Amino acid sequence: MLEENKHTLKHAIITFIAALLGGFLAFYVVMDITLARMFDPMRGFKKAEKMIQKQAREMQRMDNDIFMPAPMPLHHSLINMVKEDNTYKFIVDLKQFNNNDKNIDVTINGDTINIKGVFDKSKGHKDTIVEFSQTFALGSTILKDKVTKEQKGDKYIITVPVESED
Repeated sequence: MLEENKHTLKHAIITFIAALLGGFLAFYVVMDITLARMFDPMRGFKKAEKMIQKQAREMQRMDNDIFMPAPMPLHHSLINMVKEDNTYKFIVDLKQFNNNDKNIDVTINGDTINIKGVFDKSKGHKDTIVEFSQTFALGSTILKDKVTKEQKGDKYIITVPVESED
């Protein structure tokens, strides 16, 4: 029985020392991290810099919402030009203009054609104006009286015959 009590006492002492050592190591690690943060001279600057960057992002977001126009979804394929012999076809995508050919204006002067589109969109509290203008110099005199314009679905097709190059 005495041998058994020594064995139990030995395990109790080892467990106590292990718990004491584990607690000390945990306290040491936590204090080391805390003190390193407290005495880091750059910590305040890093924190201030993060706050400044966050405020700058918020201000940029506000500027974008208030001052910058909505990005225009127009791109190079808004007007496609196809040349067939002595005829040019300009195919305008009307999706941006409410599928209404009345929002497209075509002017012809000599050998140049100007295609202009304007449409006001209202969505919620935002008003957006979609507008474009593109001029094409064809290099040959345009036969104004033979120019045709027709809408097919969401495409507006402007057929422009030019004088033959012969």
